[in-house]
Amino acid sequence: MKLYGLVLIGLIGIGIKYYLGEMSMVGKGIERVRRNSKPFPTFFVSHGGPSFMYRDDDFSDKGAWSKIRAIGGQIKSWQPDYILVVSAHWQSSGSRLVEISVPEDASENNELIYDFYGFPKYMYEEQFRSKGSLFVADQVKEQVERAGLSAQLTKRGIDHGVWVPFKVAFSDHNAFSSPYEKDELDLPNTRLIQVSLTGNEKDFDIHFKLGEVLNYFRENLIWDERSQKYLSGLVLCSGMSVHNLRDLGVAFRNPKGVMPYVGPFNKLLTEILTSSKDLLSDLNTLKTDHKELLYRAHPSLEHFTPVAVACGIAGSSSAIKELYNANFASLGWGIYQFGPDYKP
Repeated sequence: MKLYGLVLIGLIGIGIKYYLGEMSMVGKGIERVRRNSKPFPTFFVSHGGPSFMYRDDDFSDKGAWSKIRAIGGQIKSWQPDYILVVSAHWQSSGSRLVEISVPEDASENNELIYDFYGFPKYMYEEQFRSKGSLFVADQVKEQVERAGLSAQLTKRGIDHGVWVPFKVAFSDHNAFSSPYEKDELDLPNTRLIQVSLTGNEKDFDIHFKLGEVLNYFRENLIWDERSQKYLSGLVLCSGMSVHNLRDLGVAFRNPKGVMPYVGPFNKLLTEILTSSKDLLSDLNTLKTDHKELLYRAHPSLEHFTPVAVACGIAGSSSAIKELYNANFASLGWGIYQFGPDYKP
């Protein structure tokens, strides 16, 4: 009886290890998780408003448009199996809660959220066609919970902080070009899953931690039983390096055209990202040592917080470089790469 009890305890222990992924075998000798020897870099992009879809629009930025288009070309050639994207436009209802999007129905099509107001009618008729993945969303939920945060799957479309820059990056169609073919996808080989910020955009620590969680999906390949293959993932964060909509009208009346805080904040952010030895600490000093500048550049922090997520992905060991920046009115168009260049 004593021996039976010891055996039972041992079996329970093995089961727990299996569940936690420490014993990562599924099926017949297939590892559940395999280390990715060539992870993709992460990108932070400034996404602007819906006008950004059109390269030559007065409220777009040609340089940012061209850089994101080039990044999209790179990603298409890499063919990740899925992209996890964190946007400024989705905050959860809890300070420690992370939500992960899942499609509304079995088609797995990602619906679009037209979360902008007062723009021309054709912008509300634009499409970006992609599919989500319940399987990948489940994996993200599991890892978020293992990190000690709360997580839930939410039936939700993707907001303009995702589909507008993704349309620039990946789509060959817009209101002024050729129409879609039936069932045509902008990302035919890549699933798209949105991950929320928490409900407290001022908490850089927890968003840095979220980045550490999402880095798991860069550094590991995940076995998908349905497709019978290992899935590779890429992470992209979307916000603005400077985002003060309150001052747009003032900026347009300003003879110089650019608010005085835009350039200094963009410069400071780039200095932190490219030279910091402790990213999280230096991000937090923005709220103390540079508080006035931070809150002029970002009266609310939701468009900045995706930077903290990207920093968590980078940690202290990855190179970070500025790919593009520009100062416009009361906006900053910073685009950054976190991690070394991908070499197939």
